[in-house]
Amino acid sequence: MAQPVGAVTLGLGVAIAVCAVAGVLLEMFHVYPEAVPGGSLALGIAAAITVGIGAVALAYGRKHASESVTRREATLAVALIWLAAGVCGAIPFVIGARMSPVDALFESVSGLTTTGATVISDIDGTLSRPLMLWRSLLQWLGGMGIVVLFVAVFPNVGAGGKHMFRGEVPGTTAEGLKPRIAETAFTLWKLYAAITAVEMGVLIALGMDPFDAVCHAFTTMSTGGFSTKDASIAYWDSAAIDITVSIFMFVAAVNFGLYYGAIRGRSLKVIVRNVELKAFLAIAAVATAVMTIGILPRHDWDLLQAFRHAFFQVGTFMSSTGYVTDDYMAYPAPILSLIVTLMFIGGSAGSTAGGIKVERIVLMAKQSWAQVYRFFRPNVVQVVRMGRKAVDDGILADVSAFFIVYMAAIAVGTVAISAVEGLSVPASFGATLTCVSNMGPAPFYLEQDNFAAYGAVTKLIGVAAMLLGRLEFFTLLALLVPAFWRR
Repeated sequence: MAQPVGAVTLGLGVAIAVCAVAGVLLEMFHVYPEAVPGGSLALGIAAAITVGIGAVALAYGRKHASESVTRREATLAVALIWLAAGVCGAIPFVIGARMSPVDALFESVSGLTTTGATVISDIDGTLSRPLMLWRSLLQWLGGMGIVVLFVAVFPNVGAGGKHMFRGEVPGTTAEGLKPRIAETAFTLWKLYAAITAVEMGVLIALGMDPFDAVCHAFTTMSTGGFSTKDASIAYWDSAAIDITVSIFMFVAAVNFGLYYGAIRGRSLKVIVRNVELKAFLAIAAVATAVMTIGILPRHDWDLLQAFRHAFFQVGTFMSSTGYVTDDYMAYPAPILSLIVTLMFIGGSAGSTAGGIKVERIVLMAKQSWAQVYRFFRPNVVQVVRMGRKAVDDGILADVSAFFIVYMAAIAVGTVAISAVEGLSVPASFGATLTCVSNMGPAPFYLEQDNFAAYGAVTKLIGVAAMLLGRLEFFTLLALLVPAFWRR
């Protein structure tokens, strides 16, 4: 297990070093003289520490490497990789921003899991430009998945690569992907990087500072939501930027396997026929229309302004990005309820988005209808289908189990945070939901929409919830089963 953990840690060290070099160049040419000083040196030290840890783990792993990786070993490797990445990703925040270890770990895990919840209430006064870049890059790496990146770069993991890939990629299906996992992973990363580059170019063309454009392209395509400004996207107050970011949030919330299938087959059929995508677009369209009408009074009955903010809010919550352009807590109660519902639903399977996933929502709806139909016609065989394909009973069981565990995790987290912090149930529920669903915004917050005021225990609960949600529970919960550790 040390070899994959060491390889990923080494890679993170190199990524930290890249941010340090970028900081040196920015300071050398006085591009951002107002930046908080000391970031490049701090990142350089953090890079050296992380590379050292990774090199030792990699060397140890090579000496004790096995020829193949079993499913059980791959499950453990995925869990250890994410834990190690979270710890190493926190080192720059501890050294550069002088954050406490718990705060730094929360920020790092929030970045890697693309949750976007933060403990920083003053970004400009806390983070240097190199640290801002690292914070954004952390989300971009976590978006497509550090395990997927490992499988792409180190394809010689053998059969274990398949298990590691499936243990990390969210959702129940992977449509249109190559049978070779390493090729699939590499193809997904190329698509991911290409779309990110396009968004960078568009944002720069719309007048956003190149540095901010790079950071926001990273955090949009990862559906992470970390911003370089305390006011988030609202800082620019630009309708063109709002709509552009909204479109790319929706793009990132779609199954990347569909993009690959369309490119490989040179046809849009795989996209047009996809049931989950149709459901995703239908939910987004209805939610945008309802929200536009619901917030019209708040925007002086200006239909275009209301649509601009509604389109953005639906995009940010369905994709689990968490950017802000409007104070959603000031919305009418029915619209706030709609927002919470969108947080539960999330994006598509095989995307960078969080939540339950639209595919599971569709399957649960069809399964429920089949059960109702069986109630008054018990002799009729009901087959649940996604499009033209019958869904295996094992997948339906997985979906049901996921939903039960998902709701249980939210319930346990709500009770725990409420007990530890003495908060109201709605506030504790919002904090838990944003972590488990990897969303970012915490509805029903009492003051600021961040975790700065929470205690260390609550932040550690949040770290556990974010990792559980990102790995969709079973990868981590399997480690708690005694039989997992028996040979």
